[in-house]
Amino acid sequence: MPLKNRLCLIKQIFCWQIFRWISVLFTALMVTSHSFAALSMEGIQVYQKNAVPSPKKRGSFAEAFRHYKSTDNLWDVVRSEFSLAHHDYNPAVQENIDWLLNDHDFLMHTAARSTPYLYFIHEQVKKRKLPIELVLLPIIESGYNPFIYSTAGAAGIWQIMPDTATGFGIKQDWWYDGRRDVLASTRAALDYLSYLFDFFDGNSLLAIAAYNSGEGAVMSAIRRNIREGKSTDFWSLPLPRETRTYVPRLLALAIIIANPERYPLHFPPVRNEPYLAQVDVGGQIDLKRAAIFAGLSLKKLQQLNPGFNRLVTHPNGPYKLVLPIENVERFMVHLANTSLSHHIDWTQYQIKSGDTLETLAKRFKTTSYALREINHLEKAQLKKGMKLVIPRTVTTVMNTAHSLDRQELEEPSTTTVVATAQETATKIARDEGKNFSTENMHSGDTLYMVRSHDSVEKIAEHFQLPAKTIYTANRLHSNSVLHPGDQLLIPTHLAQAGTAKATTVSEERDLRPGDTLYMIRPGDTVEKIAQKFKTTPGAIRVANALADDRIQEGEHLIVPTALAADSSLRSG
Repeated sequence: MPLKNRLCLIKQIFCWQIFRWISVLFTALMVTSHSFAALSMEGIQVYQKNAVPSPKKRGSFAEAFRHYKSTDNLWDVVRSEFSLAHHDYNPAVQENIDWLLNDHDFLMHTAARSTPYLYFIHEQVKKRKLPIELVLLPIIESGYNPFIYSTAGAAGIWQIMPDTATGFGIKQDWWYDGRRDVLASTRAALDYLSYLFDFFDGNSLLAIAAYNSGEGAVMSAIRRNIREGKSTDFWSLPLPRETRTYVPRLLALAIIIANPERYPLHFPPVRNEPYLAQVDVGGQIDLKRAAIFAGLSLKKLQQLNPGFNRLVTHPNGPYKLVLPIENVERFMVHLANTSLSHHIDWTQYQIKSGDTLETLAKRFKTTSYALREINHLEKAQLKKGMKLVIPRTVTTVMNTAHSLDRQELEEPSTTTVVATAQETATKIARDEGKNFSTENMHSGDTLYMVRSHDSVEKIAEHFQLPAKTIYTANRLHSNSVLHPGDQLLIPTHLAQAGTAKATTVSEERDLRPGDTLYMIRPGDTVEKIAQKFKTTPGAIRVANALADDRIQEGEHLIVPTALAADSSLRSG
């Protein structure tokens, strides 16, 4: 081989070796960086069961959240990525623009409800190379309310029918309805839309129409027009009245969002970064306990996990919970510090003569189906002396089917005898050997997990409370030693209203000069708070991304007093 060729070959081999070394190093760094959280390109991080964040990883949570709050507004990104022809001057589209603008409150409520899910849905749409306008479809379908049902039986933000859900592998039973699960239903709905876009050779309007009325109805209308020698474009087809409104309404909404200078709506900003994480719990868990672990209200946890029909997750899975990324660290540490068998409160019952599944179901306010599934009973026949296990928190989350209108989510039924949040907190403390008392626990108090280098004085300064208050609440002495992982009861209800600072990362809000962080008191309503601070209920709802006017004693609200004069928010 000539010398020149040999030198060239040696150079190529050397370059290839350098490339291999860099690849190996890069792969190692990626594995190290993401061993705790599986890096996801789908708009959500997935955290594996039994994984406890290292101190270094814990610090990255706060840094990630700070980065999240500094990113672009996703609504600006969405409008820049619109690709459909919106048919601005079509009379049906213009009529729907007027209809939407006349219902300002509906658009604001819907935008607030979309906030946790928008980034995930945006990424899912992009992954399938579908028009970005489809992120607006749940506004038209359901007002982004995952708990809503139609009179025809469709459910969730995408209003999926039971048969369609089954065809796309969505689980539905007494415990869980995946049509309401935002992650599962979004993947299924967009898979269905991908199929429809292929079915209609990329004709967007026909595909969107078929999502509403079915591809059969659209094809029937096309065949009819062909027979009659008429055009087969969407605007010419004899489709159902609902579908003839559905498509132009989506286009009208896209026009409104694409032209903020013409239609200033002041949607609450949504960051162009993942907001949600999915945590693999590894087994069944009581949602009340999960909420305490995560530092969330039960209502907030249910809103992020609407697929569960009960206040306990499915005994056979899914075992994954959706949480804000900022709450994952706390949840995982709590989860790791308790046995999986303690994640749900079970009661044991020994069968007596005359017992049947039906009578037991009535006594324990559950169903015979649930008892069979929990105890793996193949037959309904019971034997004397046989022992059954029954979860004490199998309470129905949603027991009323909502029509496809603008009704809001009803409060979950709590008729079953279940542990209150205070009782559950007491039990957790007892299980983990902690010594604080919950006798005087108030709404809004905080359960704080002690970190390395923490002291009572530092914690008191963080929560703006006297150190003596924390010592007393937890029966501590001045020489008491704190250990990482210990839980402290922080009586944050004692903080002064209007000046109390956020107690956890989840309460770090974007306060503007002149705004107030207000702690909700007994008897408060959004309207009363608005009157007190001379602002409007609409302004408070937008500032706090509230889907409705329900608020909970002890929670904190931003009162946007700096916006009191903004007439565009006077929707109250």
